[in-house]
Amino acid sequence: MKYVFILVAKSGTEPAFGTDEWKEYAAEYGRFNEDAAKAGVLQGGDPIQPPVSSTTVRVAGEGVKIVNAPFAELAEQIIGYYVFECADLNDATYWAAKIPVAARGIGAVEIRPVVDFS
Repeated sequence: MKYVFILVAKSGTEPAFGTDEWKEYAAEYGRFNEDAAKAGVLQGGDPIQPPVSSTTVRVAGEGVKIVNAPFAELAEQIIGYYVFECADLNDATYWAAKIPVAARGIGAVEIRPVVDFS
């Protein structure tokens, strides 16, 4: 079954970009990605820009409202995503717990099954 892993963290909890701590954090992601790819479960994924770069589109009637901001003000923000092909939810939770944002305890991973229309 295909799952999307939505990575979330509180703003400011990840190491600052370019620092030695960030380099180790990035290396942890590299090792995780390698392990998941070797296991054949990693289908794709990427980090995403912070909420300040968001554009939200809402349609009401015939009007379109565009706001240069995230859809909601939250304590935690989405920082990236993965797409995994796992045997079941137990397998998915096994891999999600290894993602550095969760493994370090600075955020969480939300797991959602992908809808299969076939």
